[in-house]
Amino acid sequence: MFKKILCLAMVLVMVASMAVIGVSAAEDTKIYFELPSNWNNVETVFCHVWPYGGDPFFNWQSKKEKCTDEGNGIYSYDTTKLDGFGAGTYCVIFSANTGMQTYDTLLGTACLGDTVYCDGTTIENPEDSSKTAIVAYWKGQSKSVYGPVLAITSIGNIVGSCAAESGETMFTTFITGPKLGNARTYSGKTDQAIIDDAATALGLGQDTVEKLIKESGVTDIAWTKAESAAPEKDDATKVPSNPAATATGQETTIVYIAVAMMLAAAAVVFFARKKRVTE
Repeated sequence: MFKKILCLAMVLVMVASMAVIGVSAAEDTKIYFELPSNWNNVETVFCHVWPYGGDPFFNWQSKKEKCTDEGNGIYSYDTTKLDGFGAGTYCVIFSANTGMQTYDTLLGTACLGDTVYCDGTTIENPEDSSKTAIVAYWKGQSKSVYGPVLAITSIGNIVGSCAAESGETMFTTFITGPKLGNARTYSGKTDQAIIDDAATALGLGQDTVEKLIKESGVTDIAWTKAESAAPEKDDATKVPSNPAATATGQETTIVYIAVAMMLAAAAVVFFARKKRVTE
């Protein structure tokens, strides 16, 4: 009798593994885009994806970025085209042949099957302050987790709501890259004001700013702690840790199912043995 029950438990484990495969295969591998009503004369929609901080999978509006028209203003893109796409943090931009495009939106495996939409909100374009960017959100995701990427603009302003890296990293990238020089030229602000405003928006205190400037190796920044209007202490609430940066998506669900089924099988064996002993 015990051997029969043990065989039954083994069958349950095998069924569980097959169920896991079934769940994985059944997951929607597509992401969707709801065309804004003011995007006129659109013939083709494209989906541009890249790992945060990395290179895009394909060239801008190339054939492999073309979306499928699902009808009723909905377009889809199958992420199976993206070799290596999986756990991690990505960004996505939807664009049209007319030149319209959305702002960078965080993407992860948790977004598979979900739809990106625009509510009409625009922000300063991070690369060109003379232009604006169209904000996009996911219908089924938190706007503070998978949404507009938090970024420092070309004149030192902060836009977006979803951090993919720490405020300290963003600040260091800003002062060591070309955007600081651009901010000096076009913002009309002094170095002191540029640094203080960026630090305040990123929640960086005066000591942290002083340390980061020193560690950066940049020696021509006219900023002093004594004259700083930045906060005295760091404020972690300004750039909170984003779970999207470490999310693993559907893999977690699959593991939970497998573990649950294996525990159920183990329970069958345990009670079967207990019954055998009492007999």
